[in-house]
Amino acid sequence: MTINQPGWQFHGNARIYTIAGDLHLTEASGPREFAEVLGELRSRIRELEGVPAEELARVDAELAQVVDPAAEGEGDGDGDADEDGDVVAGRLTRIADRLRALGGSANAVTEAGNSLDQLAQWAGTHF
Repeated sequence: MTINQPGWQFHGNARIYTIAGDLHLTEASGPREFAEVLGELRSRIRELEGVPAEELARVDAELAQVVDPAAEGEGDGDGDADEDGDVVAGRLTRIADRLRALGGSANAVTEAGNSLDQLAQWAGTHF
């Protein structure tokens, strides 16, 4: 998976990926930083308005299950980080699509879905 983000920033020799506003990851970020960004996105999503609370709860429950598959033994077993990252990226992309569908044209909901897509792209490349 390739990240196509025209707003990449460079800090020294590392690229900084903007996930959502003030949420960033770098090429050197690991599972801990990923979990922190995911946790912040979950908090922001739980506070969205215009989406039924029960639907937001379902999306939040799905996001709670997104983990580094290698850490949880959910990878394909061969230790291939690319495939493991694709598992996480696929989950995040599906959740992002579902979230956008729930929010219709609500700007904040669309932005949250787009942020999950950015996180999926990072995971697909760097896990």
